[in-house]
Amino acid sequence: MKDYYHYLWSTTWPNLIVLFLIFLVVFTRLGWKFFNTWCNKRNFLGFLFWIIKACFWTGLLGVYFDIFLLSQPDWFYKPGVINGSVQGMAYDSGTSSYLLDIRSGSEREQFYIDYRIYGRLKVDDQVELMYLPVRREVIRCELISGSKAEE
Repeated sequence: MKDYYHYLWSTTWPNLIVLFLIFLVVFTRLGWKFFNTWCNKRNFLGFLFWIIKACFWTGLLGVYFDIFLLSQPDWFYKPGVINGSVQGMAYDSGTSSYLLDIRSGSEREQFYIDYRIYGRLKVDDQVELMYLPVRREVIRCELISGSKAEE
């Protein structure tokens, strides 16, 4: 699990920090406006206007958060783990990514890997993969048996 969340953090930290800063600025500003409007002036109309602003900003921040969840959905899923044999490997020049086909039992699944894993593996190697369940990116690859495991 630690590898899973470390990988997610390493790929999404700019998005999370910007989202956190936006939330911080908006809620600090709304809190300050609330304090000035309600506690100092006791202005009911100003407080009503503050409620409208708070609803607007909450909705807007909800949209930002929803966009983050659509682009990074793996934060709310458990990591996938699969044991199987390598059936094929390929480089997709259209997406500039390496693909790995794994057969586990009767199922055949495809995952995205980096160039280091691609260089280590051979067809028919037995591997255990930890991967992002939505984006299908491999986080950890352990070679159980095969050409490099025997060396």
